[in-house]
Amino acid sequence: MIWLTEEDRDLLKDMEAMISKEEMQANWEAFMEFTPIHSGSEEEEEAFLFLNAKLEEYGLEPEMLRYDAYISDPKYAKLEILQPLEIELKCTPYRQVGSTGPEGIEGEVIYIAPEDIGRATCRDKIVLCEQQTTGDWMGLRAGLLLRLQERGIKGLIVIEQDSYKPDVVHQRADFSVSGNPTSDNIDQVQTIPAIVHLTNRDGDSIRELVKRGGVRARVTSVVETGWKDVGLLVAEIRGEVEPERFILVNAHVDTPPFSPGVVDNASGDVAVLELARILQMNRERLRRSVRIAFWSAHEIGRYAGSTYFNDHFWHDLRYNCVASYNIDSPGAKGANTFRAAPISEVLEAALDSIRSATGIEVESLRWPTRAGDGSFWGTGVPHTSLTSSRPPEDYDPHVNYSGGGWWWHTSSATMEHGDIDVLEMDVRVELNYIFKMVNCPVLPLNFTTYSEHILKILEDYQAKANGVRDQFNLDPVLARAEEFRDLARELEDTVKSIPKKGNPSEPLRQELNHCLLWVSRHINTAAHSDAGPTEQVSMETFGATPFPRIAEITGLAGMDPETPEFGFLRTKLIRQRNAVEDGFYQANALIKGTLERLRLLTI
Repeated sequence: MIWLTEEDRDLLKDMEAMISKEEMQANWEAFMEFTPIHSGSEEEEEAFLFLNAKLEEYGLEPEMLRYDAYISDPKYAKLEILQPLEIELKCTPYRQVGSTGPEGIEGEVIYIAPEDIGRATCRDKIVLCEQQTTGDWMGLRAGLLLRLQERGIKGLIVIEQDSYKPDVVHQRADFSVSGNPTSDNIDQVQTIPAIVHLTNRDGDSIRELVKRGGVRARVTSVVETGWKDVGLLVAEIRGEVEPERFILVNAHVDTPPFSPGVVDNASGDVAVLELARILQMNRERLRRSVRIAFWSAHEIGRYAGSTYFNDHFWHDLRYNCVASYNIDSPGAKGANTFRAAPISEVLEAALDSIRSATGIEVESLRWPTRAGDGSFWGTGVPHTSLTSSRPPEDYDPHVNYSGGGWWWHTSSATMEHGDIDVLEMDVRVELNYIFKMVNCPVLPLNFTTYSEHILKILEDYQAKANGVRDQFNLDPVLARAEEFRDLARELEDTVKSIPKKGNPSEPLRQELNHCLLWVSRHINTAAHSDAGPTEQVSMETFGATPFPRIAEITGLAGMDPETPEFGFLRTKLIRQRNAVEDGFYQANALIKGTLERLRLLTI
């Protein structure tokens, strides 16, 4: 339920009127002077100094944190076909750990189709393969790269999957581990010496040449990898009633390598500045606090900034953060709508904020994507981002995100692809959402749609694995999920009934908010994470695979129950099923206890 007093609704309108396109335009143009921004660079330090100065100008007291990030910084790449003809093709280096050095690597080029990766013989060869290996925008990523590495390839040439704009090449990454690697997962980061991307158009021509055989090439990909001291800028606008509770509003400062990043994420940083300015001016009327964070090492550090923050402020995030709100890619030219809203307990607040600020009704829903600094799934914090989108006819389906603009992660992401009117619209939506999370007396966390959707996901998993139901099933989880759906409805009905009974007492509000926050913690870790509460999920899933602990049930269904491998996977799934079931059990027990105590408080 979205519960704001009339006084707060008037205040929100006043705050919306304070949004200044002139201020944002000036900040946007000033910030673009620092781009492209590679993490660990002088340009990044200058950008942080600019942001720090603006926050101080607006009356905040920012703090610059320093930390070590494991950075893989691409410098340049070159792709030369040596035989049967001599040509040089446009390419960009992958964000990888390996490096060829300036001399490059020479060898025979062979083509491997997506379905043959990990099976085809390719030792000591330079492999040509497709980015489009799966149905989403990420395509070729860590697991497949590790298979190629294990096969002993010399280097890799990847054909860009963007057929919408076939003459561009997007800067991409391996999406392996999340944040700084550890001694336990460093082996998940592929170390292929050379990985370069070439355009879809060039890929079409070179593919046929390679398939005929006899192609030799030299691939050069120079990447600097190692630990770097980098910055992270934070600030707080402290609330008056529940100052210990806060929403985390965050954006990354670095741009994709070689890209001016006009809306990825220069515009996002400008939006955060404007929100900070307005919220600070009205700080005495805020119920909860707003924490602001500008991340480094987003693009070439595997989200090292946000994971560092999670690691070092874990207890405060776990016990006091009501939501994480990521601002990335606002203000894209041509954006006039909002794409499918991510399903979560903040869905109602998100849809209401878009509707209130723009009049746009978002009708389609989706599971959260991998993109963005969603480094808090293990902690259980709800995560979302509300950013405008270009309409379907102008949306490049192979990018994520820049509003769907084809210039995503390219050198063409210049000021001409930003629009101050769109940015103003986005900031209105963002202000609406943040204000609701901060000032609603009862947290606007509604689990009804969320509970229905996750029950359907679990039922679909089970339906796909009914062939092995006797050996393994999700029946215990399904029973808990059905109970959660029913309890979520009862909890929401109770929340809706409270304003009708007059001004609720502070103990009643605290009881409800404690329940809502911890139901969120229990359900999010079950639905999005396969790691411990203080650990990071793999970027292979990164919150985008529903119930990653038990998702392999579909793989179990395709295995021979008589094989040892079936027994190994079944044992793993039983243990993981226990963890998912416990998440539902904890949430259900908390709701039932809260409903009972609320009855006593309202008698």
